[in-house]
Amino acid sequence: MNKYKFKAKDINNKITRGVFYAKDPDDLRDIVSSMNYYLISYRKITESSSLFSFMEKIKVDDLTMFCRQFAIMVTAGIQIVNAIEILIDNTRNQKLKSILDVVHSDILKGQKLSDSFAKYPKTFPTFFRNMVAIGEISGKLDVILQRLADYYEKDARTKKKVKGALKYPLFLVAMAIGVLVLICVVVMPMFQGIFDQLGSDNLPAITKALQAFSNFLTTQYLYILAVLALIILLWVLLGRFEKVKRAKDKFKLTAPIISGVTIASATSRFTSGFSTLLSSSIPVVDAIGTMGKLMDNKILEERLAIVTSEIKRGQGISKSIETINTFPTMLTEMISIGEQTGQLEEVLDRVCSYYEEQVDTAIKQMTGMIEPVMIMVIAVIVVVIILAVFMPMLSLMTAVEQSGSTTY
Repeated sequence: MNKYKFKAKDINNKITRGVFYAKDPDDLRDIVSSMNYYLISYRKITESSSLFSFMEKIKVDDLTMFCRQFAIMVTAGIQIVNAIEILIDNTRNQKLKSILDVVHSDILKGQKLSDSFAKYPKTFPTFFRNMVAIGEISGKLDVILQRLADYYEKDARTKKKVKGALKYPLFLVAMAIGVLVLICVVVMPMFQGIFDQLGSDNLPAITKALQAFSNFLTTQYLYILAVLALIILLWVLLGRFEKVKRAKDKFKLTAPIISGVTIASATSRFTSGFSTLLSSSIPVVDAIGTMGKLMDNKILEERLAIVTSEIKRGQGISKSIETINTFPTMLTEMISIGEQTGQLEEVLDRVCSYYEEQVDTAIKQMTGMIEPVMIMVIAVIVVVIILAVFMPMLSLMTAVEQSGSTTY
């Protein structure tokens, strides 16, 4: 079957656009005719292979905007098929636009919205598709879409904070490496004539070391670049193995400097998603299991699986979460209050706002610890370079003065 993007009109000259699967153009014409439309134009769409399935991905901001706009139109009483058509015209993201073309055609054929979304798992995550399915079954699709938009907005905000916090330390590291390479590649060769006059035996050990490193960088740079490329490739390939993923995720939770940010952001994401799922009438066990898959951390997923097993055994939610010793004590205490009062959803909403602020606090603490360390590293590099370059020059100046005084 081939995929065709088409344009058609009915007897009232109403134009419609969409995407259909058909054997050939004649089959496409028959399909459109069966819907009482006349085919005006069409274009065959080349399917991307599974190797390039990552091209289906869109930014969280685009997905959030899609949910928000979709919710507004459904709440206003606009039919789903018409709402999708409006979204196609108003979506700037070309990948999302082409996907919505197919979704629009699927709905015209009578397919469920969630089933059509399921064709694009890279674009519409499992959490999103399951929530849409619940909205279709319950008849509360507008409410579900609004909650999804709120969830993705909070989640994107948390991720941006964490990424933004890591930019400054990475900038300092890059600057330190850049300064070292610049000195070795540009500055050291400028003083090579002076060093040759002094002779290698008269050079300080620190100068000899920096000179050797400079020669290595300038003569073996192709090998260095090849090794760096190989390391990056191995990092990407090894990152796909389950054991490596678990090791990285465990490091994030236990590393002294970054663990605070990791746990704070995970807590914020957990409370936001857990509240969204509970307010959509998802059972507690299923909600926690779903949140485990949304944590982007294998260790947290395994620990939340323990929580679900504890709840199935009859343990309370707060006690079950307490057993994994991962989330802050305040969270378990607040969940306990929510259980006792029967207002767990409301409590989680309030706690979510608090932990969004805690992410900021954790980030400030992390940068506060990293910044002085990186400044010290840069200072040490600068001092080493100054000593390596100027100690031989001082020795040369001293030798010149001594020879001048002897001649006199």
